Amino acid sequence: MPHTRLPLPAALAALLTLTAPALAAPPTDAEFDKAVVPFFAAYCDRCHDAKTQKGEFRLDALSRDFATGPSTMKWMEVIERMNTGEMPPKTAKQPKADEAARVVEAITGKLREGEAARLAKREKVSFHRLTREEYANTVRDLLGVTFDATDPNGLSDDPEWHGFERIGSVLSLSPSHVEKYMAAAEAVLAEAMPDKAPVPISKKRDAIDLRGGPDRAALAAQGLADKVRVDLWPGHDLQGGRVGPGVALPAPGYYKVRVTLSGLKPAGGRAPHLAFYAVNLDRMLHEQDVVAPEDKPTTVEFTTHLPAGNHNFRMSNDVPGPSNLPRSGRSDPRRPFFSIKDGRRPWQLKLTDEAGEPIVPFLIVDSVEWEGPLVEPGPTFAQREYTPQDKANPAQLRESLTKFAGRAFRRPVAPAEVERFAKLVEGEVKSGEKFDAAFKTGLVAVMCSKDFLYLVEGAPDRTKLTPFELASRLSYFLWSTTPDEELFRTAKDGSLSRPDVLKAQVARMLRDPKAARFAEAFPRQWLQLRMVGMFPPDKKLYPDYDDYLQKSMIGETTGYFREVLDKNLSLREFLDSDWTVLNARLAEHYGIAGVTGDRFQRVSLKPGDHRGGLLTQAAVLSLTSDGTRHRPVHRGKWVLESILGKSPPPPPANVKPIEPTPATQPKATIRMKLDAHRNDPNCAACHKKIDPLGLAFDNYDAIGRWRTEEVANDGAGDNPKVDASGELADGRTFADPAAFKKLLVADLDKFNAAFVEKLATFAIRRTTSLADHAELAKIAAKGKAADYKLADTIEALVLSDLFQHR
Repeated sequence: MPHTRLPLPAALAALLTLTAPALAAPPTDAEFDKAVVPFFAAYCDRCHDAKTQKGEFRLDALSRDFATGPSTMKWMEVIERMNTGEMPPKTAKQPKADEAARVVEAITGKLREGEAARLAKREKVSFHRLTREEYANTVRDLLGVTFDATDPNGLSDDPEWHGFERIGSVLSLSPSHVEKYMAAAEAVLAEAMPDKAPVPISKKRDAIDLRGGPDRAALAAQGLADKVRVDLWPGHDLQGGRVGPGVALPAPGYYKVRVTLSGLKPAGGRAPHLAFYAVNLDRMLHEQDVVAPEDKPTTVEFTTHLPAGNHNFRMSNDVPGPSNLPRSGRSDPRRPFFSIKDGRRPWQLKLTDEAGEPIVPFLIVDSVEWEGPLVEPGPTFAQREYTPQDKANPAQLRESLTKFAGRAFRRPVAPAEVERFAKLVEGEVKSGEKFDAAFKTGLVAVMCSKDFLYLVEGAPDRTKLTPFELASRLSYFLWSTTPDEELFRTAKDGSLSRPDVLKAQVARMLRDPKAARFAEAFPRQWLQLRMVGMFPPDKKLYPDYDDYLQKSMIGETTGYFREVLDKNLSLREFLDSDWTVLNARLAEHYGIAGVTGDRFQRVSLKPGDHRGGLLTQAAVLSLTSDGTRHRPVHRGKWVLESILGKSPPPPPANVKPIEPTPATQPKATIRMKLDAHRNDPNCAACHKKIDPLGLAFDNYDAIGRWRTEEVANDGAGDNPKVDASGELADGRTFADPAAFKKLLVADLDKFNAAFVEKLATFAIRRTTSLADHAELAKIAAKGKAADYKLADTIEALVLSDLFQHR
C-alpha cells in the first residue's frame, strides 16, 4: 500500500479526547500565553516582532480580546498560515507536531470563545425573529388557517449555526424578508377572512382521463370504458393535468384527494409506493406503500393545503425497478390496460410468474377524485374572533384590534399602540375602501410589526423576563408557536413566575400534541439532520436508496426522540438501547423482519440487529457520508460536536485526498488507507484522537447498512474485512460499535453536560458563553439526580435562572 505523507499541518487539527469535560472552558489568558508565547518566541518572533515586522505583521501586538478586539482576523490568519505549512517557513526551524497542535488548539479555543461571546451578547432589549416554521405555526393558532411557508412563494430558508435555526443573532431581516412578510400576511388574511365563501369543486378523473389516448366513445360502445385501468410500473408517473382536478383550484384551503387503486407486492420484495407530488410547489403531498389485490382495489385518501390556481401534479409508483418503456414495460399506448390476466406480448417484461404472482412492485389505478376547499358553513374562525359586530362603531373597532394585537404581540397592548392601527383602518375607509378590506389592512400592519415577527425580551432596567415574555419563551421552546389561553392566563395573573406553576405548565405542555413540534425540531437541529441527503447516494452504488427511505431515516430519529420524551426515559437511551422505532421501509433496509405499514412503531432489537441508540441509526450514519462512501473522520467529528459538545480546530487547507489503491495491490479499506496518515508522525496527533470515534462505526456503509466486509472499487483480490476496533486517546479499547457505545454510556455525565448545552441553545435562542457554564452545570446536576430523564432535564432547564433571564 502506498504511504501518503502529509505535511505538518495535518496534525494541527488535534482534537479533544473523549474523556475531557464536555463543557471544558477555553484556555484562560494565562494558559493561552503559556502555550503560545514560548512557541512564538522559538519559531516566529525572529520575523514578526516589533523590530522586524516582516510582511507588516506583528505577533506581539495582537489583541488578546477575541470577542470585540481588532485582531480576530489576524489570529485566524495565524492559524491559516500554520495549517497550510506556510509558517514557519520550511527554511526555518520547525516545531514538533504536538507543539504546533497545542498552539492551534489554544488559538482556536479563544476564537470560539470570542465568537460565542459575540453571538450571546445581550443588548438592553433582545429581539429574536421567528423562524418560518414558527411563523406558520403562529399564523395557524392566531387565525385558524395554514400558511405553507416552505413553498416557492413562502418565506426564505432560515440560516443555521451549527445546525440550530433559532439563533437570534443569525436570523437577520432584509428588505426581501419584509416584502415576503407583507405578501404572507395578505395571503393568510385573504384565506382567513374571505370576501365571500368559496364555491367547492368535486371532480373525478377515471382511468381514461388519467391514461389519455383511448377513444372513450369506442370503448363505451364495446362496454369496456369502465373496465380500463392504468398500469404504473416502478418509476412510472402520471403528471400534468391528468391527475389534477382538471380545473383551477377556486380558493386556497384544504382539499381532499382520493386515489382508488390496487398494489401488487412481489413475495419477499418491495411494496409499490404511491407518491403524489405538487411539481410547481416542490412539495410532496402524500406518499405511502399500497398493497391491495387486483380484484379488490383500495382507496387512499389524504387532505392537503393548496393555494388557489392551476397546479401541476405528479402521481408515481416511486420504487426502483425495471424499465417502464412501452415496448418492454407498460402496456402499448394504443391498447388500454385492463388486467394482468390479459398477458403480455412476447417481447415485453413479465408482470407475474408462472403461478400468477407479481414479480415487480406494481400499481393499478382506477381513479383520482378531488374535493374542496373544505370549509365550514358561516363565518370563519378569524371572522368570528376578530371582526367587529358593528363595523361603524369606533369603540368596537378598537376592541377588535386590541384583541388581535394582544394575541399577535403575545402581551397586553397599550391604547396608543392600538390607536395607530385604528387610525390606519379609519383612514382607509375615508379613502373609499370597504370596511372589511380596510380592517384587513390594519391586521396586515399588525402582522408586519416587529412585535409580531420577533420575540422581544428584556428592558434597559432588567434582565429577568416578565411573565408574558416567559410564557412566549416557554411556548416557542416546547410548541414552536404562540402561548395558548392557559399560558396567557398564568402570565396575566403573574403566577407563571412561581416554580410550582411553571413546573405544572411544563408537564401540561409536554402532554399536549403540539409538543410533537419540539420532538421533531430539536433533534433535527441538534443532530444536524438537515444534512441527510445533502450528498445524494450514487444510484449505481446504492440503487435501493430513494426519497422515501431518506424520509424514513429521518423519521426514525425524530420518532425515537419522541418516544424517549413521551416515556420520560433516560438520556442513556440516546447512546444505546435495545429498541428503536421503524416503519416497513426502514425495517427492510435494516433487515429486520415483522414490521409492516408506513406508520413508525416501537420495535425490540436483538444483538444481531446491530442497532440501538442514535449513533447506529441510518440518518446519523448517512449524514456523515459523501454519497459514494462512508467517511470515518467526518463521523468522528460529528460524534465530537453533537454527542460530546466539542468542536475541533479547522482542518488544514492542503490535506491530500486518500490515494486509490493500485490495481496490482490488494484491496484496502478506508481504515487501512487512513493508517498511512496515522503512521506519519506529523499526522498521528490528529488521527489518534478523531479516528477511533468514527472508525467505531466502520461496520456501517454510506447509507447505514450493516456489513462485515468493505466493498472496494480499487485494488485486486477479495473485498477486505471490516475492522471496527479501536483505542481511545486515554487508552481504553473497544472491539466493535456495541463496545464503543458502552464506553459512551460509562461517560454519561459528559454526554449529559453536552446535551444540556445543546438543549439550552435551542431554548434560549442564543449561544452559551463562559458566563453560562455555572448555570448549565446546575441544570446537568439536576438532570443527573433524576436519573438523566429527558422530561426532568427539560423541567430543570425551564426552572433555571438561565431560562428565566434574557
